[in-house]
Parts: sequence; structure tokens; C-alpha cells
Amino acid sequence: MESTYYCRLFEALKSIKPELNPDTIMIDFEKAAMNAISKTFPVTKIRGCFFHFTQSVWRHVQRAGLQQKYTEDSEFALQIRMMTALSFVPVANVEQAFNDLMDTSYYTTHEELLTPLVNYFEDTWIGRMDRRNRRKPALFPINLWNCYAYLAENIPRTNNSVEGWHNSFSSTLNVIHPSIWKCIEAFKKEESLNKIHVEQFIAGHSMGVK
Repeated sequence: MESTYYCRLFEALKSIKPELNPDTIMIDFEKAAMNAISKTFPVTKIRGCFFHFTQSVWRHVQRAGLQQKYTEDSEFALQIRMMTALSFVPVANVEQAFNDLMDTSYYTTHEELLTPLVNYFEDTWIGRMDRRNRRKPALFPINLWNCYAYLAENIPRTNNSVEGWHNSFSSTLNVIHPSIWKCIEAFKKEESLNKIHVEQFIAGHSMGVK
């Protein structure tokens, strides 16, 4: 159902700008959005946000009851960050790098403690080993959350700039569930503000970086 709403949104954008065909869209690992993008923009490359990737791992650290250990045990925290650092390994080498990490003394010594996190990470990001010693497809393929290409192409690893705008816009609305009319008025204000920024930029004013 949510995928249908996203499709309607993207189709509305295409009706306004028929030539719209973005090279890349960065998302926060929402399946409905991914499906809608693939359907509406079949040649667009979908990439996951590194910040949301790390936040997902952190939430599972909390669910496993290991938040305090992460805060107080620097070695444990480092080992968890090494899992998220796999996103900076070339896609073709990620599985082997993950296997190498699992074979280190820390993971073999603390296997019982780390099993819930390792299982989650495999199921979600790497793929769990099957009886034939092959990895099943993960919930999210490696090339979706891998950031190695971002560095070479100088592409932002996160959509934090968009999140920042969203927070600012939410402050303008000043209500959790605004009516459509309140949204329209807020968009009008946002458009006016952006027109001023564009005019200032054309006039030679430097734009502050946030």
C-alpha cells in the first residue's frame, strides 16, 4: 500500500517535469520507497544512506541490551564499528572481509555475546549461510549500502542535508500532523525563502554552509 503512495508521488513529479530521470536516488532503506523508485524510474540507481545504515546497527545493539557495554567498553564499540566500516570495502570484497572479521579472536572469543548482532547483520546486510555453504540473499544487497564508490565519485554518503531541511520545515509547520492547507502555506513560505536565497546568490552574496 505504501509503495502505491510513493508511486503516485513520483508520477506526480514526472507529470510536472516529464524529463525527470535522476541518475541516483539516496534513501533510508524503506522497501516501499525502493519498489516505487524501481517501478517509476527503472534506470535510476538506488543507494542507501550510510547514516541510516549505522543507525539500524545501533538500534540492534540497543535491542540486544548491549548499549551500556558499547558505551563503556571501547574494544567492543570498535568491533561493532568495524562491522559498519565494511561499507567502505569494495563490493566484491565485502563478504570475504566480513568472514575475516568473524574469524578474528575477538569474535570467536565473544561468540555467544555477539551472535544476535552477527545474525542480524548477516540476515539484513550480508546474507546468511545456507546448508550448501552459500549465502542467501540479504534483505538489502551489498551494493545498496556500500559506500566505496561514493568516495571515488565524490558523492555524499548520507542524506543528512535533506534531513536537516526536513527538521527545519517541521519547525515551520510547528505541528505533528498538519492539515493540507497548513502544508501548502508552509511550502509557499519555503518557496519565497528559496527565491530570496537564489537572488542573493546571483547578486554575489556568499551562502553559508550548514
